[in-house]
Amino acid sequence: MKILFLFIFLVGGLYEQIKVNALPTSSNLQARQNNQDYSLGTWNLVGDSGVSAMHAVVISSRKVIFIDRLEQNHLLRPDGLAAISAEYDLETNQARPLTVYTNTFCSAGSFLANGTLIEAGGSNGDKMNYRDGLQTLRIYDVSIGDWIELEGVLPSNRWYPTMLTLPAGNILIIGGSTAAAGVNKPGINNPTYTIYPPTNGVMQDINFDFLVETMPYNLYPIVHLIPNFEGKTLLFVFASTKGIAYDLGTGQTVTKYPDLPGAFRSYPLTGTSVMLPLSPTDSYNPTIMICGGNKAQLISSISEASCGRLELNTPNAQWDTDNFGGTPRVMPDVTFLVDGSILFINGGGSGYAGLRKGNGANALFPANDPVFFPYLYDPFAKTYKALASSTIPRMYHSTATLLPDGTILVAGSNPSGSVTLDVKFPTEYRVEIYSPPYIFSQNRPNILSLNSLQINQQRIQITYNQTVTLVVQINSANAPSLKASIIHHGFVTHSTNMNQRYVYLDIENSYESAPNQYVLTVRIPPNPTIIAPGPHFIYVFNDDSPCVCGAEVLLNSQQST
Repeated sequence: MKILFLFIFLVGGLYEQIKVNALPTSSNLQARQNNQDYSLGTWNLVGDSGVSAMHAVVISSRKVIFIDRLEQNHLLRPDGLAAISAEYDLETNQARPLTVYTNTFCSAGSFLANGTLIEAGGSNGDKMNYRDGLQTLRIYDVSIGDWIELEGVLPSNRWYPTMLTLPAGNILIIGGSTAAAGVNKPGINNPTYTIYPPTNGVMQDINFDFLVETMPYNLYPIVHLIPNFEGKTLLFVFASTKGIAYDLGTGQTVTKYPDLPGAFRSYPLTGTSVMLPLSPTDSYNPTIMICGGNKAQLISSISEASCGRLELNTPNAQWDTDNFGGTPRVMPDVTFLVDGSILFINGGGSGYAGLRKGNGANALFPANDPVFFPYLYDPFAKTYKALASSTIPRMYHSTATLLPDGTILVAGSNPSGSVTLDVKFPTEYRVEIYSPPYIFSQNRPNILSLNSLQINQQRIQITYNQTVTLVVQINSANAPSLKASIIHHGFVTHSTNMNQRYVYLDIENSYESAPNQYVLTVRIPPNPTIIAPGPHFIYVFNDDSPCVCGAEVLLNSQQST
Protein backbone atom coordinates (compact mmCIF):
# COMPACT_ATOMS: atom_id res chain seq x y z
CA MET A 1 0.00 0.00 0.00
CA LYS A 2 2.93 2.34 0.72
CA ILE A 3 4.11 1.96 -2.88
CA LEU A 4 0.61 2.68 -4.16
CA PHE A 5 0.37 5.86 -2.07
CA LEU A 6 3.73 7.06 -3.39
CA PHE A 7 2.80 6.24 -6.99
CA ILE A 8 -0.46 8.17 -6.84
CA PHE A 9 1.21 11.13 -5.20
CA LEU A 10 4.13 11.41 -7.61
CA VAL A 11 2.59 10.51 -10.95
CA GLY A 12 0.55 13.19 -12.68
CA GLY A 13 -3.03 12.17 -13.16
CA LEU A 14 -5.51 14.77 -14.09
CA TYR A 15 -5.15 18.11 -15.74
CA GLU A 16 -7.10 21.12 -14.59
CA GLN A 17 -7.00 24.82 -14.37
CA ILE A 18 -6.02 28.07 -12.77
CA LYS A 19 -7.55 31.40 -13.15
CA VAL A 20 -6.48 35.01 -13.25
CA ASN A 21 -8.58 38.08 -12.76
CA ALA A 22 -8.50 41.79 -12.35
CA LEU A 23 -8.96 44.08 -9.45
CA PRO A 24 -12.66 44.74 -9.04
CA THR A 25 -14.15 47.99 -10.12
CA SER A 26 -17.24 49.67 -8.70
CA SER A 27 -20.50 48.03 -9.69
CA ASN A 28 -21.37 50.49 -12.47
CA LEU A 29 -22.55 47.72 -14.79
CA GLN A 30 -24.52 48.82 -17.83
CA ALA A 31 -26.29 47.32 -20.81
CA ARG A 32 -23.79 46.87 -23.61
CA GLN A 33 -25.29 44.64 -26.27
CA ASN A 34 -28.30 45.14 -28.49
CA ASN A 35 -29.65 47.84 -26.19
CA GLN A 36 -30.72 45.13 -23.74
CA ASP A 37 -30.33 45.43 -19.99
CA TYR A 38 -27.79 42.88 -18.81
CA SER A 39 -27.01 44.73 -15.59
CA LEU A 40 -28.44 41.92 -13.45
CA GLY A 41 -27.04 39.05 -15.52
CA THR A 42 -29.00 36.28 -17.22
CA TRP A 43 -30.01 32.66 -16.61
CA ASN A 44 -30.00 29.87 -19.18
CA LEU A 45 -31.13 26.26 -18.86
CA VAL A 46 -28.43 24.27 -20.66
CA GLY A 47 -28.57 20.57 -19.87
CA ASP A 48 -29.28 17.54 -17.71
CA SER A 49 -26.80 16.48 -15.03
CA GLY A 50 -27.72 12.78 -15.32
CA VAL A 51 -27.15 12.35 -11.59
CA SER A 52 -28.26 14.74 -8.90
CA ALA A 53 -25.34 17.14 -8.46
CA MET A 54 -24.78 16.92 -4.71
CA HIS A 55 -21.04 17.43 -5.25
CA ALA A 56 -19.45 19.36 -8.14
CA VAL A 57 -15.87 20.01 -9.20
CA VAL A 58 -14.33 21.64 -12.29
CA ILE A 59 -11.62 19.31 -13.61
CA SER A 60 -10.63 21.12 -16.82
CA SER A 61 -11.65 23.99 -19.05
CA ARG A 62 -14.25 21.70 -20.62
CA LYS A 63 -15.37 19.26 -17.93
CA VAL A 64 -17.13 19.19 -14.57
CA ILE A 65 -17.64 16.10 -12.44
CA PHE A 66 -20.88 15.57 -10.53
CA ILE A 67 -21.14 13.12 -7.63
CA ASP A 68 -24.39 11.97 -6.03
CA ARG A 69 -25.30 9.15 -3.62
CA LEU A 70 -26.96 5.76 -4.01
CA GLU A 71 -30.26 6.38 -5.80
CA GLN A 72 -31.99 5.48 -9.04
CA ASN A 73 -30.78 8.26 -11.30
CA HIS A 74 -31.89 8.04 -14.93
CA LEU A 75 -28.32 8.09 -16.25
CA LEU A 76 -27.17 4.47 -16.55
CA ARG A 77 -23.71 2.97 -16.44
CA PRO A 78 -22.63 0.57 -19.22
CA ASP A 79 -23.55 -2.36 -16.92
CA GLY A 80 -27.12 -1.08 -16.65
CA LEU A 81 -26.91 0.13 -13.04
CA ALA A 82 -27.95 3.66 -12.18
CA ALA A 83 -24.96 6.00 -12.19
CA ILE A 84 -24.14 8.05 -9.11
CA SER A 85 -21.32 10.07 -10.70
CA ALA A 86 -21.05 11.74 -14.09
CA GLU A 87 -18.65 13.79 -16.19
CA TYR A 88 -20.43 16.82 -17.62
CA ASP A 89 -19.15 18.28 -20.90
CA LEU A 90 -19.42 22.08 -20.91
CA GLU A 91 -19.31 22.26 -24.71
CA THR A 92 -21.98 19.64 -25.51
CA ASN A 93 -23.90 19.87 -22.21
CA GLN A 94 -24.01 16.08 -22.11
CA ALA A 95 -23.40 13.87 -19.07
CA ARG A 96 -21.29 10.71 -19.31
CA PRO A 97 -21.76 8.08 -16.58
CA LEU A 98 -18.79 7.29 -14.37
CA THR A 99 -18.33 4.08 -12.42
CA VAL A 100 -18.02 3.84 -8.67
CA TYR A 101 -18.95 0.86 -6.52
CA THR A 102 -19.11 2.52 -3.10
CA ASN A 103 -21.58 5.00 -1.63
CA THR A 104 -20.37 8.58 -2.14
CA PHE A 105 -23.18 10.15 -0.06
CA CYS A 106 -21.92 13.27 1.76
CA SER A 107 -18.25 12.82 0.88
CA ALA A 108 -15.49 15.34 0.14
CA GLY A 109 -12.80 16.11 -2.42
CA SER A 110 -9.51 17.87 -3.09
CA PHE A 111 -6.55 17.82 -5.50
CA LEU A 112 -3.03 16.53 -4.99
CA ALA A 113 -0.12 18.73 -6.11
CA ASN A 114 0.17 16.72 -9.33
CA GLY A 115 -3.41 17.62 -10.27
CA THR A 116 -5.06 14.32 -9.36
CA LEU A 117 -8.57 14.63 -7.93
CA ILE A 118 -9.02 12.68 -4.69
CA GLU A 119 -12.46 12.01 -3.19
CA ALA A 120 -13.06 10.38 0.19
CA GLY A 121 -15.67 9.17 2.64
CA GLY A 122 -19.35 8.54 2.12
CA SER A 123 -22.01 6.35 3.66
CA ASN A 124 -23.30 2.80 3.96
CA GLY A 125 -23.80 0.46 1.01
CA ASP A 126 -25.96 -2.66 0.86
CA LYS A 127 -28.37 -1.44 -1.79
CA MET A 128 -28.27 -1.10 -5.57
CA ASN A 129 -25.24 -3.44 -5.50
CA TYR A 130 -23.06 -0.64 -4.10
CA ARG A 131 -20.71 -1.11 -1.16
CA ASP A 132 -19.90 0.88 1.96
CA GLY A 133 -18.04 4.12 1.20
CA LEU A 134 -17.28 5.39 4.70
CA GLN A 135 -13.59 4.41 4.57
CA THR A 136 -13.13 4.61 0.80
CA LEU A 137 -10.68 6.84 -1.03
CA ARG A 138 -11.39 7.47 -4.72
CA ILE A 139 -8.97 8.67 -7.40
CA TYR A 140 -10.15 10.17 -10.67
CA ASP A 141 -7.80 8.72 -13.30
CA VAL A 142 -7.78 10.97 -16.35
CA SER A 143 -6.07 8.29 -18.46
CA ILE A 144 -9.18 6.09 -18.27
CA GLY A 145 -11.68 8.86 -17.62
CA ASP A 146 -13.08 7.13 -14.55
CA TRP A 147 -12.75 6.47 -10.85
CA ILE A 148 -10.36 4.08 -9.10
CA GLU A 149 -11.50 3.13 -5.59
CA LEU A 150 -9.36 2.13 -2.62
CA GLU A 151 -11.78 0.61 -0.13
CA GLY A 152 -10.98 0.50 3.57
CA VAL A 153 -8.03 2.88 3.21
CA LEU A 154 -9.19 5.58 5.62
CA PRO A 155 -8.33 4.76 9.26
CA SER A 156 -11.91 5.53 10.35
CA ASN A 157 -15.37 6.12 8.93
CA ARG A 158 -15.99 9.62 7.59
CA TRP A 159 -19.38 11.07 6.66
CA TYR A 160 -19.47 14.86 6.16
CA PRO A 161 -15.68 15.40 6.31
CA THR A 162 -13.78 18.34 4.85
CA MET A 163 -10.67 18.04 2.67
CA LEU A 164 -7.94 20.61 2.03
CA THR A 165 -4.80 20.62 -0.11
CA LEU A 166 -1.78 21.43 2.06
CA PRO A 167 1.37 23.41 1.11
CA ALA A 168 3.33 20.15 0.80
CA GLY A 169 0.87 18.99 -1.85
CA ASN A 170 -0.83 16.28 0.18
CA ILE A 171 -4.38 16.41 1.51
CA LEU A 172 -5.91 16.95 4.94
CA ILE A 173 -9.08 14.93 5.64
CA ILE A 174 -10.77 16.25 8.77
CA GLY A 175 -13.85 15.71 10.88
CA GLY A 176 -17.22 14.30 10.03
CA SER A 177 -19.02 11.48 11.78
CA THR A 178 -18.64 7.72 11.70
CA ALA A 179 -22.27 7.17 10.67
CA ALA A 180 -25.06 9.13 9.01
CA ALA A 181 -27.22 11.33 11.23
CA GLY A 182 -29.39 14.43 11.03
CA VAL A 183 -27.06 16.13 13.50
CA ASN A 184 -23.78 14.99 15.01
CA LYS A 185 -23.81 12.98 18.25
CA PRO A 186 -21.07 12.12 20.76
CA GLY A 187 -21.22 8.42 19.92
CA ILE A 188 -20.49 8.98 16.21
CA ASN A 189 -18.44 12.18 16.25
CA ASN A 190 -15.04 11.82 14.54
CA PRO A 191 -12.89 14.57 16.12
CA THR A 192 -9.74 13.64 14.23
CA TYR A 193 -7.84 14.35 11.04
CA THR A 194 -5.64 12.28 8.77
CA ILE A 195 -3.35 13.11 5.85
CA TYR A 196 -3.14 11.48 2.42
CA PRO A 197 -0.67 10.35 1.23
CA PRO A 198 0.91 9.75 4.64
CA THR A 199 4.53 10.67 5.13
CA ASN A 200 5.39 7.23 6.53
CA GLY A 201 3.16 5.12 4.30
CA VAL A 202 0.53 4.50 6.97
CA MET A 203 -2.54 6.71 7.37
CA GLN A 204 -3.42 7.41 10.98
CA ASP A 205 -5.97 9.56 12.78
CA ILE A 206 -4.78 12.46 14.94
CA ASN A 207 -7.02 13.79 17.70
CA PHE A 208 -8.47 17.26 17.21
CA ASP A 209 -10.30 18.45 20.34
CA PHE A 210 -11.84 21.47 18.63
CA LEU A 211 -14.36 19.11 17.03
CA VAL A 212 -15.41 17.96 20.49
CA GLU A 213 -15.79 21.52 21.78
CA THR A 214 -18.05 22.50 18.86
CA MET A 215 -20.57 19.67 19.13
CA PRO A 216 -23.19 19.09 17.81
CA TYR A 217 -22.93 21.57 14.91
CA ASN A 218 -19.56 20.70 13.40
CA LEU A 219 -20.08 18.51 10.31
CA TYR A 220 -18.27 19.69 7.15
CA PRO A 221 -16.07 21.95 9.29
CA ILE A 222 -14.87 25.14 7.62
CA VAL A 223 -11.12 24.94 6.91
CA HIS A 224 -8.92 27.48 5.10
CA LEU A 225 -5.15 27.67 4.64
CA ILE A 226 -3.69 30.81 6.27
CA PRO A 227 -0.98 32.59 4.20
CA ASN A 228 2.32 33.16 5.97
CA PHE A 229 6.01 33.69 5.25
CA GLU A 230 7.34 31.48 8.05
CA GLY A 231 7.02 28.12 6.34
CA LYS A 232 4.22 27.06 8.69
CA THR A 233 1.08 25.13 7.82
CA LEU A 234 -1.53 27.25 9.57
CA LEU A 235 -5.23 26.48 9.28
CA PHE A 236 -8.30 28.55 10.04
CA VAL A 237 -10.86 26.06 11.36
CA PHE A 238 -14.45 27.01 12.18
CA ALA A 239 -17.53 25.13 13.32
CA SER A 240 -20.77 26.13 15.02
CA THR A 241 -19.89 29.68 16.14
CA LYS A 242 -16.22 29.15 16.99
CA GLY A 243 -12.98 29.62 15.08
CA ILE A 244 -9.30 28.96 15.71
CA ALA A 245 -5.93 29.19 14.00
CA TYR A 246 -4.24 25.80 14.20
CA ASP A 247 -0.59 24.96 13.53
CA LEU A 248 -0.64 21.60 11.77
CA GLY A 249 3.10 21.19 12.25
CA THR A 250 3.03 21.46 16.04
CA GLY A 251 -0.52 20.24 16.57
CA GLN A 252 -1.30 23.34 18.65
CA THR A 253 -3.99 26.01 18.58
CA VAL A 254 -2.15 29.32 18.15
CA THR A 255 -5.15 31.67 18.19
CA LYS A 256 -8.65 31.31 19.57
CA TYR A 257 -10.90 33.86 17.89
CA PRO A 258 -14.05 35.38 19.42
CA ASP A 259 -17.30 33.55 18.75
CA LEU A 260 -19.13 34.77 15.66
CA PRO A 261 -22.30 36.59 16.80
CA GLY A 262 -25.67 35.42 15.56
CA ALA A 263 -26.77 31.98 14.49
CA PHE A 264 -25.02 28.64 14.24
CA ARG A 265 -23.20 28.31 10.91
CA SER A 266 -22.58 24.56 10.54
CA TYR A 267 -24.68 21.59 9.40
CA PRO A 268 -27.58 21.22 9.74
CA LEU A 269 -27.83 24.96 10.47
CA THR A 270 -25.72 25.45 7.40
CA GLY A 271 -23.99 28.67 6.47
CA THR A 272 -21.09 29.17 4.07
CA SER A 273 -17.59 30.65 4.11
CA VAL A 274 -15.00 32.19 1.84
CA MET A 275 -11.50 33.61 2.26
CA LEU A 276 -11.68 36.96 0.51
CA PRO A 277 -9.31 37.62 -2.40
CA LEU A 278 -5.66 37.81 -1.40
CA SER A 279 -3.38 40.52 -2.76
CA PRO A 280 0.38 41.14 -2.81
CA THR A 281 -0.32 44.82 -2.10
CA ASP A 282 -1.05 44.00 1.56
CA SER A 283 1.23 40.95 1.86
CA TYR A 284 -1.70 38.57 1.27
CA ASN A 285 -3.41 39.57 4.52
CA PRO A 286 -6.25 37.04 4.99
CA THR A 287 -9.87 37.89 5.77
CA ILE A 288 -12.52 35.22 6.35
CA MET A 289 -16.21 35.80 5.63
CA ILE A 290 -18.94 33.50 7.01
CA CYS A 291 -22.60 33.99 6.13
CA GLY A 292 -26.06 32.55 6.74
CA GLY A 293 -27.15 29.63 8.90
CA ASN A 294 -29.90 29.41 11.51
CA LYS A 295 -30.43 29.72 15.24
CA ALA A 296 -32.55 26.61 15.71
CA GLN A 297 -33.16 23.25 14.05
CA LEU A 298 -36.82 24.04 13.43
CA ILE A 299 -38.78 24.18 10.17
CA SER A 300 -40.37 27.44 11.32
CA SER A 301 -37.10 29.15 12.24
CA ILE A 302 -36.21 32.06 9.96
CA SER A 303 -32.74 31.71 8.45
CA GLU A 304 -29.87 33.94 9.51
CA ALA A 305 -29.48 37.30 7.77
CA SER A 306 -25.94 38.10 8.86
CA CYS A 307 -22.34 37.71 7.79
CA GLY A 308 -19.15 38.09 9.76
CA ARG A 309 -15.75 39.23 8.44
CA LEU A 310 -12.61 38.50 10.42
CA GLU A 311 -9.08 39.73 9.63
CA LEU A 312 -7.12 36.74 10.84
CA ASN A 313 -3.75 38.43 11.40
CA THR A 314 -5.07 41.48 13.25
CA PRO A 315 -4.14 41.47 16.96
CA ASN A 316 -7.25 40.88 19.09
CA ALA A 317 -9.26 40.42 15.89
CA GLN A 318 -13.00 41.00 16.17
CA TRP A 319 -15.84 40.04 13.84
CA ASP A 320 -17.23 42.79 11.62
CA THR A 321 -20.86 41.83 10.98
CA ASP A 322 -23.49 42.94 8.47
CA ASN A 323 -27.04 41.95 7.47
CA PHE A 324 -26.13 39.66 4.52
CA GLY A 325 -27.82 42.09 2.15
CA GLY A 326 -31.02 41.91 4.20
CA THR A 327 -32.03 38.42 3.03
CA PRO A 328 -32.00 35.40 5.37
CA ARG A 329 -30.38 32.27 3.91
CA VAL A 330 -29.64 28.80 5.14
CA MET A 331 -27.59 26.51 2.83
CA PRO A 332 -26.20 29.35 0.67
CA ASP A 333 -23.44 28.62 -1.81
CA VAL A 334 -20.61 31.06 -2.42
CA THR A 335 -18.28 31.40 -5.37
CA PHE A 336 -15.81 33.92 -6.71
CA LEU A 337 -16.40 35.82 -9.90
CA VAL A 338 -13.49 36.51 -12.23
CA ASP A 339 -13.22 40.14 -11.11
CA GLY A 340 -12.75 39.22 -7.43
CA SER A 341 -16.31 39.95 -6.40
CA ILE A 342 -18.29 37.30 -4.52
CA LEU A 343 -21.55 35.60 -5.52
CA PHE A 344 -23.89 34.23 -2.83
CA ILE A 345 -26.51 31.97 -4.36
CA ASN A 346 -29.06 29.20 -3.61
CA GLY A 347 -30.56 28.26 -0.26
CA GLY A 348 -33.73 28.87 1.72
CA GLY A 349 -35.22 31.59 3.86
CA SER A 350 -36.25 29.29 6.69
CA GLY A 351 -35.49 25.95 8.29
CA TYR A 352 -32.39 23.78 8.19
CA ALA A 353 -30.51 21.29 6.03
CA GLY A 354 -32.00 17.82 5.94
CA LEU A 355 -34.21 15.33 4.14
CA ARG A 356 -37.96 15.42 3.54
CA LYS A 357 -40.17 13.77 6.13
CA GLY A 358 -43.35 12.03 4.94
CA ASN A 359 -44.87 11.68 1.49
CA GLY A 360 -47.38 13.34 -0.80
CA ALA A 361 -49.54 16.06 0.70
CA ASN A 362 -48.11 15.29 4.15
CA ALA A 363 -44.49 15.82 3.11
CA LEU A 364 -42.54 18.19 5.32
CA PHE A 365 -39.34 19.79 4.08
CA PRO A 366 -36.88 20.95 6.76
CA ALA A 367 -36.04 24.07 4.69
CA ASN A 368 -38.48 26.27 2.79
CA ASP A 369 -38.86 29.70 1.19
CA PRO A 370 -36.28 29.26 -1.58
CA VAL A 371 -34.16 32.31 -2.37
CA PHE A 372 -34.14 32.51 -6.16
CA PHE A 373 -31.78 35.46 -6.66
CA PRO A 374 -28.03 35.71 -6.03
CA TYR A 375 -26.29 38.55 -4.27
CA LEU A 376 -23.20 40.18 -5.75
CA TYR A 377 -20.88 41.20 -2.92
CA ASP A 378 -18.12 43.76 -3.36
CA PRO A 379 -15.45 42.85 -0.78
CA PHE A 380 -13.86 46.30 -1.01
CA ALA A 381 -16.99 48.43 -0.68
CA LYS A 382 -18.72 45.81 1.53
CA THR A 383 -21.92 46.18 -0.48
CA TYR A 384 -24.52 43.74 -1.78
CA LYS A 385 -26.47 43.90 -5.02
CA ALA A 386 -29.41 41.64 -5.87
CA LEU A 387 -29.08 40.10 -9.34
CA ALA A 388 -31.43 38.34 -11.76
CA SER A 389 -33.55 35.51 -10.36
CA SER A 390 -33.74 31.89 -11.41
CA THR A 391 -37.07 30.06 -11.39
CA ILE A 392 -35.69 26.77 -10.00
CA PRO A 393 -35.54 26.25 -6.22
CA ARG A 394 -32.03 25.20 -5.23
CA MET A 395 -32.39 23.79 -1.75
CA TYR A 396 -30.60 21.00 0.15
CA HIS A 397 -27.91 19.25 -1.95
CA SER A 398 -27.52 22.11 -4.45
CA THR A 399 -24.20 23.26 -5.90
CA ALA A 400 -22.72 26.27 -7.69
CA THR A 401 -19.24 26.73 -9.14
CA LEU A 402 -17.32 29.23 -11.24
CA LEU A 403 -16.57 28.04 -14.77
CA PRO A 404 -13.44 28.93 -16.79
CA ASP A 405 -15.38 31.34 -19.03
CA GLY A 406 -16.49 33.41 -16.03
CA THR A 407 -20.05 32.09 -15.83
CA ILE A 408 -21.53 30.15 -12.90
CA LEU A 409 -22.81 26.59 -13.20
CA VAL A 410 -25.76 25.91 -10.88
CA ALA A 411 -27.09 22.38 -10.37
CA GLY A 412 -28.54 19.93 -7.88
CA SER A 413 -31.20 20.19 -5.16
CA ASN A 414 -32.50 16.95 -3.72
CA PRO A 415 -34.02 17.18 -0.23
CA SER A 416 -35.55 13.68 -0.43
CA GLY A 417 -34.16 10.32 0.63
CA SER A 418 -34.41 8.96 -2.92
CA VAL A 419 -35.23 10.26 -6.40
CA THR A 420 -38.60 12.01 -6.04
CA LEU A 421 -40.12 14.15 -8.78
CA ASP A 422 -43.69 14.83 -7.64
CA VAL A 423 -43.07 17.03 -4.61
CA LYS A 424 -42.62 20.73 -3.94
CA PHE A 425 -38.82 20.49 -4.07
CA PRO A 426 -38.11 17.57 -6.42
CA THR A 427 -34.88 15.79 -7.24
CA GLU A 428 -33.36 18.29 -9.65
CA TYR A 429 -31.41 17.38 -12.79
CA ARG A 430 -31.62 20.67 -14.67
CA VAL A 431 -28.28 22.45 -15.14
CA GLU A 432 -28.35 26.23 -15.34
CA ILE A 433 -25.71 28.75 -16.31
CA TYR A 434 -25.83 32.14 -14.66
CA SER A 435 -23.99 34.79 -16.71
CA PRO A 436 -22.95 37.73 -14.51
CA PRO A 437 -23.23 41.24 -15.93
CA TYR A 438 -19.53 41.33 -16.88
CA ILE A 439 -20.06 38.55 -19.44
CA PHE A 440 -21.81 41.11 -21.66
CA SER A 441 -18.97 43.62 -21.51
CA GLN A 442 -17.37 44.71 -24.74
CA ASN A 443 -13.75 44.06 -25.59
CA ARG A 444 -13.17 41.01 -23.42
CA PRO A 445 -9.49 40.03 -23.47
CA ASN A 446 -8.49 36.76 -25.09
CA ILE A 447 -5.42 34.96 -23.71
CA LEU A 448 -3.53 33.66 -26.76
CA SER A 449 -0.64 31.99 -24.96
CA LEU A 450 1.08 31.48 -21.63
CA ASN A 451 4.86 31.03 -21.70
CA SER A 452 4.60 30.66 -25.50
CA LEU A 453 2.17 27.73 -25.15
CA GLN A 454 -1.39 27.73 -26.44
CA ILE A 455 -3.73 27.64 -23.47
CA ASN A 456 -6.14 24.87 -22.51
CA GLN A 457 -4.55 22.15 -24.60
CA GLN A 458 -3.09 20.74 -21.40
CA ARG A 459 -2.19 22.17 -18.04
CA ILE A 460 0.78 24.49 -18.36
CA GLN A 461 3.26 23.89 -15.55
CA ILE A 462 4.38 26.85 -13.46
CA THR A 463 6.08 27.26 -10.09
CA TYR A 464 6.14 29.67 -7.16
CA ASN A 465 7.68 33.14 -7.46
CA GLN A 466 8.08 32.58 -11.20
CA THR A 467 7.32 35.22 -13.78
CA VAL A 468 5.08 33.99 -16.57
CA THR A 469 4.43 35.66 -19.91
CA LEU A 470 0.91 36.09 -21.23
CA VAL A 471 0.03 37.23 -24.73
CA VAL A 472 -3.41 38.83 -24.73
CA GLN A 473 -5.57 40.13 -27.57
CA ILE A 474 -7.91 43.05 -26.90
CA ASN A 475 -9.88 44.64 -29.72
CA SER A 476 -10.25 48.10 -28.28
CA ALA A 477 -9.56 51.59 -29.51
CA ASN A 478 -8.62 52.65 -25.98
CA ALA A 479 -5.53 51.70 -24.03
CA PRO A 480 -6.44 48.74 -21.81
CA SER A 481 -6.29 48.69 -18.02
CA LEU A 482 -5.20 45.13 -17.37
CA LYS A 483 -5.08 43.11 -14.18
CA ALA A 484 -4.58 39.43 -13.46
CA SER A 485 -5.36 36.78 -10.88
CA ILE A 486 -5.09 33.07 -10.15
CA ILE A 487 -8.07 31.05 -8.90
CA HIS A 488 -8.65 27.57 -7.61
CA HIS A 489 -12.29 26.69 -8.29
CA GLY A 490 -12.64 24.25 -5.40
CA PHE A 491 -14.78 21.20 -4.69
CA VAL A 492 -18.29 22.16 -3.61
CA THR A 493 -20.90 20.27 -1.62
CA HIS A 494 -23.33 21.18 1.16
CA SER A 495 -22.47 24.91 0.94
CA THR A 496 -18.80 24.06 1.57
CA ASN A 497 -16.43 25.03 -1.23
CA MET A 498 -13.25 23.22 -0.24
CA ASN A 499 -9.99 24.90 -1.32
CA GLN A 500 -11.66 27.74 -3.26
CA ARG A 501 -9.02 30.49 -3.53
CA TYR A 502 -8.51 33.81 -5.30
CA VAL A 503 -5.15 35.62 -5.47
CA TYR A 504 -4.36 38.80 -7.38
CA LEU A 505 -1.15 38.69 -9.41
CA ASP A 506 1.45 41.42 -9.82
CA ILE A 507 1.81 42.57 -13.42
CA GLU A 508 5.49 43.51 -13.52
CA ASN A 509 5.60 44.59 -17.15
CA SER A 510 3.25 45.08 -20.08
CA TYR A 511 3.58 46.43 -23.60
CA GLU A 512 1.77 46.41 -26.92
CA SER A 513 3.61 43.96 -29.19
CA ALA A 514 1.27 44.38 -32.18
CA PRO A 515 -2.00 46.19 -32.86
CA ASN A 516 -4.52 45.06 -30.21
CA GLN A 517 -2.04 42.53 -28.81
CA TYR A 518 -0.31 42.90 -25.45
CA VAL A 519 2.44 41.02 -23.65
CA LEU A 520 2.16 40.80 -19.86
CA THR A 521 4.74 39.58 -17.39
CA VAL A 522 3.05 38.48 -14.17
CA ARG A 523 4.53 37.20 -10.92
CA ILE A 524 3.22 33.98 -9.36
CA PRO A 525 2.78 34.10 -5.53
CA PRO A 526 5.97 33.32 -3.62
CA ASN A 527 4.95 30.29 -1.56
CA PRO A 528 2.34 27.52 -1.26
CA THR A 529 0.65 28.90 1.85
CA ILE A 530 -0.74 31.71 -0.31
CA ILE A 531 -2.25 29.30 -2.79
CA ALA A 532 -1.71 25.57 -2.46
CA PRO A 533 -0.08 23.57 -5.26
CA GLY A 534 -2.28 21.91 -7.83
CA PRO A 535 -4.52 22.86 -10.77
CA HIS A 536 -5.73 26.44 -11.11
CA PHE A 537 -6.76 29.05 -13.70
CA ILE A 538 -5.00 32.30 -14.56
CA TYR A 539 -7.24 35.16 -15.74
CA VAL A 540 -6.72 38.58 -17.26
CA PHE A 541 -9.18 41.41 -16.78
CA ASN A 542 -9.60 44.69 -18.64
CA ASP A 543 -11.53 47.16 -16.49
CA ASP A 544 -14.84 45.31 -16.01
CA SER A 545 -14.30 42.88 -18.88
CA PRO A 546 -13.03 39.38 -17.99
CA CYS A 547 -11.05 37.32 -20.45
CA VAL A 548 -12.93 34.91 -22.69
CA CYS A 549 -11.47 31.93 -20.84
CA GLY A 550 -8.95 31.38 -18.10
CA ALA A 551 -5.68 29.55 -18.76
CA GLU A 552 -5.26 26.15 -17.11
CA VAL A 553 -2.06 25.76 -15.15
CA LEU A 554 -0.52 23.28 -12.75
CA LEU A 555 1.24 25.12 -9.95
CA ASN A 556 3.90 23.20 -8.07
CA SER A 557 7.07 23.78 -6.08
CA GLN A 558 9.19 22.30 -8.87
CA GLN A 559 8.60 22.19 -12.58
CA SER A 560 8.66 18.81 -14.27
CA THR A 561 11.22 18.32 -17.01
